[in-house]
Amino acid sequence: MLIKIGKEWKHRKDGGCFSADHLSPSQCNKPTDQWFYNYCVLSEDERKKLPPNCKMIFGAMIGRALQDIIVYKLTIKEVMEGKKNG
Repeated sequence: MLIKIGKEWKHRKDGGCFSADHLSPSQCNKPTDQWFYNYCVLSEDERKKLPPNCKMIFGAMIGRALQDIIVYKLTIKEVMEGKKNG
């Protein structure tokens, strides 16, 4: 039997209190009180104004490096040296 969650878990634009449109592993790893504050009290715009943490900064860097390796067919050395294209 599936449990039906209440209307409060709908997105704000649909009359609920939830202000995100997806769940991520980093969201699920937050303490409950911090998650509630970030996703039920703050709006998406307010969350975007929060300073990024170390995981976010390095995750973005790694993602960009992998994208450059794939798109421009670069080696790791070329990415580390700042080569822009293959």
